[in-house]
Amino acid sequence: MKFDKYIKIGVLGIALWSLTGCTDWLDVQPVDQVAEEQMFTSEEGFRQGLNGVYVELCSSNLYGGDLQVGTVEVLAQRYKFANYGTMQNLNSLGQFDYTTDYSKSNFAGIWEKGYALIANVNTLLKNADEKKNLFTGDQYNWITGEAYALRAMLHFDLFRLFGPVYKTNKEGRAIPYNKEFVLSGTDLLPASEVLEYVIDDLKEAERRLANDPIIEQGPLLEEGATEGENFWHYRTFRLNYYAVKALQARVYLYAEMFSEALAAAREVVAVQEQYFPFTTKSQVTDGQKPDRIFSSELVFALQYPNRDKIFTDYFTPDLKDDQMWLTPSTYLEKIFGTLALNDWRYESNWKVASGHTNRCFYKYSDLETDAYYADLLPMIRMSEMYYIIAETAENETDALESINLVLDNRGVELLTSASQLESTLLNEYQKEFWGEGQLFFYYKRMNRSSILSAFSGGNVEMNDTKYVLPLPQSETDFR
Repeated sequence: MKFDKYIKIGVLGIALWSLTGCTDWLDVQPVDQVAEEQMFTSEEGFRQGLNGVYVELCSSNLYGGDLQVGTVEVLAQRYKFANYGTMQNLNSLGQFDYTTDYSKSNFAGIWEKGYALIANVNTLLKNADEKKNLFTGDQYNWITGEAYALRAMLHFDLFRLFGPVYKTNKEGRAIPYNKEFVLSGTDLLPASEVLEYVIDDLKEAERRLANDPIIEQGPLLEEGATEGENFWHYRTFRLNYYAVKALQARVYLYAEMFSEALAAAREVVAVQEQYFPFTTKSQVTDGQKPDRIFSSELVFALQYPNRDKIFTDYFTPDLKDDQMWLTPSTYLEKIFGTLALNDWRYESNWKVASGHTNRCFYKYSDLETDAYYADLLPMIRMSEMYYIIAETAENETDALESINLVLDNRGVELLTSASQLESTLLNEYQKEFWGEGQLFFYYKRMNRSSILSAFSGGNVEMNDTKYVLPLPQSETDFR
């Protein structure tokens, strides 16, 4: 694994964040060269180092692009691209052609950026263990707890892309799991072993975040605290205790550890009404500042000041049809059905625009408001926990109760029979996580033999070759 251009924290441009308030604490002042020995000389330095990782998660190679609205959504068949000009490369990727220079460069960017951030997390953890005397109160446990969770999350998403289809190949070679800073490659581990390491890191994160302020005080989405205190406010903008439990539920489900997934999801939904209330229809459809991401339900989100660039680059009606990341109306109709307008997600996020025959995707459009949710990227939703419960519940009553709670808060007709549960869960993953990168991973986890495609308007056949991204050439050449 080559990290030549990612030499420790300095080359990544670790960001120093202002911690004075909600609208200021993500003001990014890039630092081109921050030596490790200079960064980690104080508790504040460790906070800055941790913040820098969160900022870099929003890069175009990761959740500010490829792992949110980009590559993984293209593979999930969300879009239809023109087969010429600037869209030809995307068209080929959407047809699962992984041999083009564009695809290879795209996959390499995800891989290298992901492992570069993992290297930075490992550097932070190493220094934290060596300098525990610098920390006060619970700061050591909280900072390192989030770091363990970040390491687990990054490895898990790289695994979900580049690893084998777990349902049919649990011992297939997957990816390296790096627990320390390295400049050279490490072994490709069996899929089951990678998931064991992910689970271990999340358990360690849970242990260290046992006194996370969110447990007693909730998300703390308000300003007014001192600078030091504000670092531990806005807890849903970071991998807080409940986000760690939610990640556990997601990973356990993928690992087919269903009872563990159920238990973790139940712990998260136990505080849903108190800390993560369902967003109301009036909030979602507010004409001035619509909360299109259902922000009160987010267990974890990234704050991305340039989020509106996603809309202007890909989805704005100012683009021509052959320039837009287009979702055909026929595809939308198959997912949302004849009662589409009743679904709050459709009403708020899909708008007819002048000059276009298809609706445009508005989830990430600029709200021109100072509402805290105006620049958030959803990472983990409370609804996913209810879906996990519905999938793993021990009886039909619990399963129906769980899925219906979400449906009721989306304006969708409730289920009356468990016989519809599997198809409804599929449909909910298609609707709920639009532009959030989770649908392709759902298809792969379930090893679905065919999936609905915006390219053809019908179904496309799937197999391991399509579900498993090839390792970057830099990785295969090394081996």
